[in-house]
Amino acid sequence: MFKRIWTPDMIREYIISSNGKEPLNSHYYSTNHPSIYAAAERIFGSWGNAITAAGLDYNAIRKYKVWTRMRIVQTIRKKSKSGDQLSSQYVQNNCKSLYMAAVHHFKSWGKAIQAAGLDYTKIRMRRSMTEEQIRAEIIRLYKSGEDMAYSNIRKNHQYLLAYGMKKLGGGSWAEARRACGITENFRLPKAKRRPSKIRMKKCWQPSLFD
Repeated sequence: MFKRIWTPDMIREYIISSNGKEPLNSHYYSTNHPSIYAAAERIFGSWGNAITAAGLDYNAIRKYKVWTRMRIVQTIRKKSKSGDQLSSQYVQNNCKSLYMAAVHHFKSWGKAIQAAGLDYTKIRMRRSMTEEQIRAEIIRLYKSGEDMAYSNIRKNHQYLLAYGMKKLGGGSWAEARRACGITENFRLPKAKRRPSKIRMKKCWQPSLFD
């Protein structure tokens, strides 16, 4: 059987090409890729040295050990409620340890998002939402007859709640609605509410789904 001969450059290139696609910690590689792990230890003296030789920060990579499945899920939910971006590329660039831990425990970032009860297809669509797009989506939901009360939006449109509060309402969902021209009092029973007459400037507003 052919045995691959690893060189320092081959190992570095392999590590760089795998970065962001699978965990790079020593436990994962010694278990799943024992041949390259052994070659890296032989050539560089340790797996950590091989990672460093590839231009990566091994201290950040091995932080995955402190993450549990529950902590990953809780952190994702917390970031979602805060309106933080949860696209794969953004998390890789801004919270590497969370991303690597999610890939290690759930096999992919998308599956970790699903485990947190979120819809990753919507996350991919809203990763670059502008204020105009947020406003347009809030108005679209209102005109479609959606209950815009905080409790309902939190349950069914959590991403919009977080983004609206953060970018339009200064931390308040009621203010976010008002910023969209919606003044209906959603604290009252539905039968006693007075529908708003939304007054908007005539201008093109990009759709979330464009």
